[in-house]
Amino acid sequence: MSPGLLFLAYGVIVVAAMYGFVYIPNKKKHKKMQELHDSVKAGDMVVTIGGVVGKVAKKEGEYLTLIIDEEKNVTMKIVLYAVNQKIEK
Repeated sequence: MSPGLLFLAYGVIVVAAMYGFVYIPNKKKHKKMQELHDSVKAGDMVVTIGGVVGKVAKKEGEYLTLIIDEEKNVTMKIVLYAVNQKIEK
């Protein structure tokens, strides 16, 4: 086998491995997060990327209004994509 062809074969193997180890898992994670963002609705308890915990008061397109403290009427408007997880009751 010539050195040029061997180098090309190694390159193809490396690219295939990168595709398998990087792209596919990221695609699955992205799909899971998209499903989470689509399922968020008023009344859900969520945690943001920054660690803020709140209850969704309303969803307006790509924005959410979170109730942080009901007693003191503290709310926060965030971008939907900042939601990292839902807290199941």
